[in-house]
Amino acid sequence: MNASSPGRGIFARLPVGHSTAVRALLILGGLIMAACVLWIRQLRFEGDLHGLAPIFFALFTYFDYSAALLALGILLVALFVPRWDGIDRLLRWTGQHPYLIGGAVAVLFSIGALLIYHNQPLSMDEYAAAFQSKAFAAGHLSGHFPPDLLNLLVPEGFQQVFLSTSKTTGEVASKYWPSFALLLTPFTWLGIPWACNGVLSGVTIVVLNKLSRRLFQSVEAAGLVTLFTIASPVFFADGISYYSMTAHMLANAIFALLLLQPTTGRLIAAGVVGSIALTLHNPVPHALFALPWFVWLATQEKPVSKLVALCAGYVPLSLLLGIGWFWYLGDLTQSATSAAGTAANAFALPTAGVYFARLVGLAKILLWSVPCLLLLAAAGAWRSRMDSRMLTFAAAGLLTLAGYLFVPADQGHGWGFRYFHSAWLVLPVLATAFVFPMAKEQNHAAASDSALPAANLRAYVVACALLSLFVGVGLRASQMNEFMTDHLSQYPGYAGTEPRIVVQSGVGFYAYDLVQNDPFLRKDVVRMVNIGEDATAAAIKKHFPTYHRVHTDRYGQVWSAAPPSSPVAHNGSAE
Repeated sequence: MNASSPGRGIFARLPVGHSTAVRALLILGGLIMAACVLWIRQLRFEGDLHGLAPIFFALFTYFDYSAALLALGILLVALFVPRWDGIDRLLRWTGQHPYLIGGAVAVLFSIGALLIYHNQPLSMDEYAAAFQSKAFAAGHLSGHFPPDLLNLLVPEGFQQVFLSTSKTTGEVASKYWPSFALLLTPFTWLGIPWACNGVLSGVTIVVLNKLSRRLFQSVEAAGLVTLFTIASPVFFADGISYYSMTAHMLANAIFALLLLQPTTGRLIAAGVVGSIALTLHNPVPHALFALPWFVWLATQEKPVSKLVALCAGYVPLSLLLGIGWFWYLGDLTQSATSAAGTAANAFALPTAGVYFARLVGLAKILLWSVPCLLLLAAAGAWRSRMDSRMLTFAAAGLLTLAGYLFVPADQGHGWGFRYFHSAWLVLPVLATAFVFPMAKEQNHAAASDSALPAANLRAYVVACALLSLFVGVGLRASQMNEFMTDHLSQYPGYAGTEPRIVVQSGVGFYAYDLVQNDPFLRKDVVRMVNIGEDATAAAIKKHFPTYHRVHTDRYGQVWSAAPPSSPVAHNGSAE
């Protein structure tokens, strides 16, 4: 075999002994992906939800099945991608241009939010933040609905869970802590809320570049971290959504970057960023990520002064946006125990159902990333275990996984395993630590026989990442567009554009999630749930006396002031 013959694939270009890492990655990764395919097929065949939320089960068994097949294909096809001498040049260029790549990500993700995500908060988690940002943008802490319409405008099952409501005053505010809504507010005020997560994703690329260059002292390594990130579909999916997950990952990345050089100023700044992360929507994601960093600081020189500076940075905004927001919601709902009760119900000892849900979540981490990323991250954590910084990154990821064993919910809606996304940045960082030696290892690696197999491995993982970037992200974009289109098709089929009320019947798959309103009912469309034919009609007649029913189908009703005979007022099975 001629080791230098072109176009023969990685194995053909290097001696067999130098392909051990690639062979292990292919075999182990292939076996895991094949197991995922068989497992998902079995779940689809049985139809047993195993206690999972229907949406969580559906997204896993429907969308992730084809993704598992594709991931298996990527692992195989990457073997036959010829070694390209420009791989290091590609990684160097990627590492040298974080602002260009970050800007492109911001633009493309913003377009994706409009065209693929249809500029629609899908779940109530997303809607709560979008709702609150509109109230903030209008200069208010809460929205306001007519008190007697609350149960029509906010489904009762969502009240005090996603939105806090006052039956007395009609005030409505997000149940979650407000920092993500505050980040969203300027975009909402400008009329471009769909651009928020796209911009945050672009900034994340820049921060991860700075973080990885500090860790590895290598532009190429920084380029690989960037490539792993943009090539993982979960980064794209959360970046075009209205979830707070992108903000969580960005805040934790900035937090870690600041702590790597723990001067007093940077520690205080890290605490400020940490307080924002704590209050993005709930404190658990950042608390789990940050705890290992507190332990790491405690092992550094002058630990007490460092920890005091860090905690000092946390205090002001944590009090204002955390404790202050809980106090405000308690006053709004006239329930002083509201916050404490919510916190108490959020945790429980793990059950068999929770273990099963977290196993699905682990599979989702695999299937929403570059196919080899999780395995590389595990290997990188072991290889760099003597570096306390890398050990802390690994501990932050593991603690996040372990911590959510005590959260009884299975996440419901969400792209990838969103409970892990706050710590997801550890995966490209640790994976790169396996492909590239740490700074203190570089001289030894360059002088050893490991340089050739390292190039072999680098070629393979870059091939996997590039295939995932163009094919894997493309598949997920298509799936998300399909899902959002189907979801929005559950609105009553009415063609009119005049001011109107849309009453959802509840028929469909999570159809009440479509009942989303402006905090002050300023839009032309008001969305309601049907609380009974007579009660719904009476409420509408009271507040909208000129409105009458102009359309009815299986998904609901439409009421407006349009003439009953108007042709635009009917589409489908009108009444």
